[in-house]
Amino acid sequence: MNQNNKLLLKNGVLFTVAPFLPKIVSILLLPVMTKYLTAVDYGISGTIAAYSESIAAFSTLGLNLVLMNSFYKDPEHYKETWRKIYGFLNCWMIFYAFLQAVILYFCIPHEAIDNRWWIIVLTNFSTVFFGPTSHIGSFYYIFSKKSTPVVWRSVLASLITIISTFVMVVYLKGGYMGWYVGGFIGTFFSNATYWPVVNFKLGMRPTYKFKWTELKHQLAISLPTIPHYYSTYLLEGSGQMVLDQYGVHREKIGQLNIAQQIGGLFNVAVTGMNKALSPYFMGFLKEKSWSKYKKLSIAFVAIIFSLTFIISLWCKEFFSLLLSSEDLASAYPYAILYIMAFCYRPMYVISSNFNFFYEKTKQLLMVTFVSGIFAILFYIAFVPLWGVWAFLIGRYIACLYYGYSCFYFSCYKMNSPIKLRVPLIMCIQILLTVIAFYVVDFLIIKIALTIIMFIAAAAFFKKYRNIIKN
Repeated sequence: MNQNNKLLLKNGVLFTVAPFLPKIVSILLLPVMTKYLTAVDYGISGTIAAYSESIAAFSTLGLNLVLMNSFYKDPEHYKETWRKIYGFLNCWMIFYAFLQAVILYFCIPHEAIDNRWWIIVLTNFSTVFFGPTSHIGSFYYIFSKKSTPVVWRSVLASLITIISTFVMVVYLKGGYMGWYVGGFIGTFFSNATYWPVVNFKLGMRPTYKFKWTELKHQLAISLPTIPHYYSTYLLEGSGQMVLDQYGVHREKIGQLNIAQQIGGLFNVAVTGMNKALSPYFMGFLKEKSWSKYKKLSIAFVAIIFSLTFIISLWCKEFFSLLLSSEDLASAYPYAILYIMAFCYRPMYVISSNFNFFYEKTKQLLMVTFVSGIFAILFYIAFVPLWGVWAFLIGRYIACLYYGYSCFYFSCYKMNSPIKLRVPLIMCIQILLTVIAFYVVDFLIIKIALTIIMFIAAAAFFKKYRNIIKN
């Protein structure tokens, strides 16, 4: 195995496996935590998150794309560009925090109205003072293929959050406020530790001498990506907002929230793999190494499909084992459809990399924003009829479009000679989803399918390993 493959393996393991460690601790604590938390507590948390995240896509104004492109395309002078963006984001964050505070003030549920100001302060403080610093520092290490500094901060911050939340909920009987206190402490630690690195070690102190013509050009590239990132909220958070507006009971929203939290454990793996693989995808694009790009793409899809299917098969057992509350444990069917929808992610990454690399970001609006608009219209139309299931079904259909449509747009078709059997891959995803949903209650079938999946995965990766080695 050459040095490049060793680095890929190291970064893949660190970005994918390491974030699981605190998540596993959090999951293992659920049997104790759920003795002190109700479905209503989870409903309050989910509802507040839905409104808070409604503007999250505007936090960086899409300038992450400019950071990435300047790093790869102008390696000699990227730091000057980064310093200007750093200074601009420091100013922008003040307005952003004010806007978020106003939204929270009017939208916090009546069950949490007594703690309204505490929630607003705890949510905003770290974002204003250290948010841009954290973005600059983490992106530098990710683009430089130095995974360790990002991972140890993420792991420690998560553990600090978990411990603080556990103490607040179990010992201080703080209920839902435990999440906000714990989240504040963990986020403050993570963001603050980047400050000396970015400002002194890397020498990227913010500069506030903007060239407005240059900034306008950068925003012209970055702003079209906001609907792209906002589509994530339209898929996720807007559903809970619609549920709240239609008066769906807080306990039902809480059941959905716990399904999303446990299902989010898998999202950590997908995000981690994406971070680890992104520099290699971009490198292969730059070098036009199409064979390597295709092999890495196939491996990415195979890993995600296998993991989603196996985890979904055993959702019922996971929920029964982890949740002390019967109301919360009964939410396992929600998790199956929620988790299987994540199969869209590798296909989207594979195709959209071309749009980001060639700066054809406006075209992504037809993929990401359209899927988000479809999702929220579906929620509005069908939540009164199907309740929580309307959110899950609408999200799944929107994710299918999100993941697979980009292959049929001009940027990918004109710049990629890679041929993937996209319709077949989508049919496999749908088939695995149907199987997982209907056999979740049949233990013998689940055992047999799990064994078959492991055998197939072992055979595939043996073949894939030999291809890479050669």
